[in-house]
Amino acid sequence: MTQPYPMQMKHRELSRQEAFEILEEGEFATISTVDPDGTPYGVPVSYVMMDEKLYIHTGKRPGHKIDDFTHDSRVCVSVASELEPIYEDTFFTTRFASAIATGRISRIEDRVTVKQVLAKLCMKYCPQFKKEIGGAIERELDATDIWVVEFDEVRGKAGRRLKRRS
Repeated sequence: MTQPYPMQMKHRELSRQEAFEILEEGEFATISTVDPDGTPYGVPVSYVMMDEKLYIHTGKRPGHKIDDFTHDSRVCVSVASELEPIYEDTFFTTRFASAIATGRISRIEDRVTVKQVLAKLCMKYCPQFKKEIGGAIERELDATDIWVVEFDEVRGKAGRRLKRRS
């Protein structure tokens, strides 16, 4: 896609900064790829954001997503948050905020960056085990790969957003 499609409900479009906030705050993302035969494939992943880039971890052994990453580095990432089904004024709807981003994924080779990303992932999902992170990283480092998505386009959309917590 060379030009983004115009948003059908323009009043729901968020700024680029707001879309990055959703990416920063999201719990999980779906990364979508395309198989060599053109079949789409989407997989939910845990992730962290650093410097407007998205990082994930995988094992080193080949698998569906890793094969797709190496076949064609183009990916689409989606994150949804602030989800709440509601009944409002005689109809059912959902509060939501979402970000959809496209870019390219590549494996990180620098061990310092790999360790930094792994530590940030651990702190995002298991901060209560902060003291155990260093040892866990050292034990798993040789079996783990880190991948980064560098974005070409980031867009956000929201409807009936929840009030921001201060």
